[in-house]
Formats: sequence, C-alpha cells, structure tokens
Amino acid sequence: PVAPISTSVRPPSQPVKHAAETNGALGGSPVEPRYTFETFCEGAANRVAYAAACAVAETASGRPSQFNPLYIHAGVGRGKTHLLHATTRAARRADPGRKVVYLTAEHFMFRFVAALRNQSAIPFKESLREIDLLLIDDMQFLQGKSVQQEFCHMLNALIDSARQVVVAADRPPAELESLDERVRSRLKGGVAFEIGAPDLDMRRRILATR
Repeated sequence: PVAPISTSVRPPSQPVKHAAETNGALGGSPVEPRYTFETFCEGAANRVAYAAACAVAETASGRPSQFNPLYIHAGVGRGKTHLLHATTRAARRADPGRKVVYLTAEHFMFRFVAALRNQSAIPFKESLREIDLLLIDDMQFLQGKSVQQEFCHMLNALIDSARQVVVAADRPPAELESLDERVRSRLKGGVAFEIGAPDLDMRRRILATR
C-alpha cells in the first residue's frame, strides 16, 4: 500500500540557478539550457521517441499532436529527461504565447502539499488546468493517494480539453505498481515509446558531443 504523503515534505533539490531556466509564473521545475534537440544524439534506439517529441513541440497551441498523452520510458541515462527539456524549450520558441510547464513528479508533489498547507489548493488546480503543454518527468516517484487523485483529475481535464501531456518514467505505465489504477489506465490510453540501449556508434557520438 502507498503511504499518504506527509505535509512535512521538503522542497525538491534544484540545479544551480545560473545553469537552468525556470518555468515562469506557473512555477515549474528548472530546464537545463544544454538539453536541446540540437544536442540530442539521435539513433536507432531513440529515433521514434525523438520524432514524437519534435512533433509535440511543433504542434500549435490548442491542437494536440497525435501522441496524447505521449509516454516515454527508458532506463537511467538514456535521454528521456534530455528529450523533455528539449521539447519544453522548442515549444516555447515555436509559440511564445503557449503555456508550457515542465515538472518533475517530486516538484508536483511538493507544490500540491504546499498549496494544501497554504489553503490555496483551488488556485493551484486552476493554474495547472490552464496549461497548454504539460511535461511530467520521473512519474515513478509520484506518491500519495491524494496527490495521485489530483494528478488524475488534472490529466483528464487537460486531455479532454485538447491540451498536450508528455510523461516520462523508467518503465511502461502498466508496470508502475505504485500508481493508482486510474492514472495507469489513462497513461496506457496514449502512445508509449521506449528508448533502448545505445549501440556502439551512438555511444561514440554521445562521447563526442559531451
């Protein structure tokens, strides 16, 4: 069983401020400037996920791509966070008026608990449901019954109103046993792509890029 989230949760650790961009007034997680589509090493292992992320970034506001929700899963260090950061930055450049928010699951939990503590849960929920493109990273870390329920409501509201959602995790949605069944069901209803292990050629190109 998943333990209820404690209201004493500490704020998530953040990268150094000068090395990342924040998500503006909506208070998303920082986005690393080095993680762009131009610095992403495309290859056989990640080509489909890369193409889907590019399509999401290029789709105009109010017109969700054919991948909604888009679910990207891979093991540690295979580039899923890089793809989400790159999608965030490219979508903002393509349409500056588009409300694009990148959040880690940890940051989402912290913000939700803080809103409950400050009795500002309603404005918090309304601000999330006005997002045009929401990107959630490390979905496997989303814990707490109330947090997952609110995330499910938000996910349904965004998708039903033709807003785009992108989720990344370390395994397919069906294998996220700690998640509420309704959340898993909604995620399974989208399009999932796996980033495989890089081959020798891609590893060489990654080293050269680094």
